[in-house]
Amino acid sequence: MSPTAKWLSAAACAAFASLGTVGKAAAQEPQPIPYQQVISANPLGLLAEFFNAEYERKFSPFSTAGLGGSTFGTDGDDYVNADVFWRYYPQGRPLDGFAFGVKAGITSFDGDIYPGLGFDANYSWLLGARQNFYVGVGIGAKRLIGEPDDGDIDFLEFIPTIRLVNVGFAF
Repeated sequence: MSPTAKWLSAAACAAFASLGTVGKAAAQEPQPIPYQQVISANPLGLLAEFFNAEYERKFSPFSTAGLGGSTFGTDGDDYVNADVFWRYYPQGRPLDGFAFGVKAGITSFDGDIYPGLGFDANYSWLLGARQNFYVGVGIGAKRLIGEPDDGDIDFLEFIPTIRLVNVGFAF
């Protein structure tokens, strides 16, 4: 057997052996997240007089529940929102990865309060040496129930919900 043929045979054997190892590693179950809760806020929003904060707690191996709130406006009372939410993490790693959720809460525009229901899609990362630095983004919509007393035709029945970049800590 020529040296080239020996080299190619050894390379082929190594490639086939590594395929078995890679397949076993890829098939492993996801490692559970050791943390049970996250608290986060949007520091970038403070520059635009927007404040958002959330508390999220692991509820099951695939879901979390939490509270969130936000304000926008120079007075802090132009827009105020408070929600309870439930998020489903299909990959089985609550607090880390893709999540789809539902929410219910109240929204206030210029002092008028409306209940509402909505949904959102989120993605979050647990980063750092201890995997406890949290970064989360999300988008969704909320349907407000009721109409303003003054019959304002510009009233929004659906409002967008956006988490540009929330940062926080898992514990």
